[in-house]
Amino acid sequence: MPDLRMSPEVRALLGPEGLARAAEVDLTNGQCVTCRQPLTGTVNMVVRTGGTFTHVVYVHDRCGPSQVIRMGADFVPATPADGYAMTMTAAVLDHDGSDLPVLVAETVGKVYVISDSPTGELTNVVASHLLEQGFTLVSRLRQAPPSVAEWVGVLLPGQGPDGSDGLLILDPDGGRFFTGSVELPEGWLQLAARYRWAVLYCGNVGLAELRHDGKAATKALRAAAQAGQLVGARIAVGAPPADA
Repeated sequence: MPDLRMSPEVRALLGPEGLARAAEVDLTNGQCVTCRQPLTGTVNMVVRTGGTFTHVVYVHDRCGPSQVIRMGADFVPATPADGYAMTMTAAVLDHDGSDLPVLVAETVGKVYVISDSPTGELTNVVASHLLEQGFTLVSRLRQAPPSVAEWVGVLLPGQGPDGSDGLLILDPDGGRFFTGSVELPEGWLQLAARYRWAVLYCGNVGLAELRHDGKAATKALRAAAQAGQLVGARIAVGAPPADA
């Protein structure tokens, strides 16, 4: 388990609410923003601030100190299409009696923004971006969240690494929100074909170690929703023609 360190300057900038939220961050599957390697040992929090956002990232102790970096007034966090490494977990989950095809995106590195406000609220940087794109904050997994226009998921059967299934998700501007492999559980494709959409959730859930334990994964997803750490929307999904 990484040992998180924060300098006095970082602590002063985050304030009580920010510090409380920072203490909840699970860095087990996180990634150092400097060397891109898994976070292990002593980890330092780095805060980039300027304009209307504060960007929280993590580095190994050997890669840099815990510090506050003052940015220009036009500073904004990067968007998912700028290259955040993400994992994608597919599941079939019950929503008020209906089984629905679900995709859960999680950033490999736990990166946050803090609104420059008295509360100092921490929000997952990707989830924050998705809220601006029309995604909805999800508090309970009952009904599917509303759809968002022009978000498209393209399934690429057998075209992922080592012959696994591939998935490409494009945002309305054509940016690649996600490209990589996904393990589709039994019945997922059939449900996606029936509805012609899937529910895309994003947040800090910790499914990497739970994807083969359906009950534990569902419990983790519900816990993330109750903690206000989950956003979601329905996106169109499909597969290219077999002869494409």
